[in-house]
Amino acid sequence: MQEKRSARQNMVASEIKRVLGEYLLRNSIADLEVKTSLISITNVSISPCLRFAKVYIVSLGNDASSGKCLAFLKLHVSKLRRYLGAHVRLRFVPDIEIFIDDTQEHAEKIESLLKKIARACA
Repeated sequence: MQEKRSARQNMVASEIKRVLGEYLLRNSIADLEVKTSLISITNVSISPCLRFAKVYIVSLGNDASSGKCLAFLKLHVSKLRRYLGAHVRLRFVPDIEIFIDDTQEHAEKIESLLKKIARACA
């Protein structure tokens, strides 16, 4: 069950998503394998106290590049926080935790299971 988020949480989460996306677009990334894959921020979930943010990313490449992108971003989370602190006016810069968004994979798996059930019933 998804918990309700306040308007403030939604506003801060969308601003964090926008600013971090801007950072990933504008700043050069040193790791060539990460640089060649496209990283997209799909969702940001922020705690009610606005001190903790979960950032969900997807890498449009193979599974190995997703793991490398995740490891690279986790390694440079302090740079992300510093950039966020400079571009978003908040009392506290939230701690950032980065995850791979696997919603699309789950949706494809469920769809394939439903197709198998439909074939079995037909």
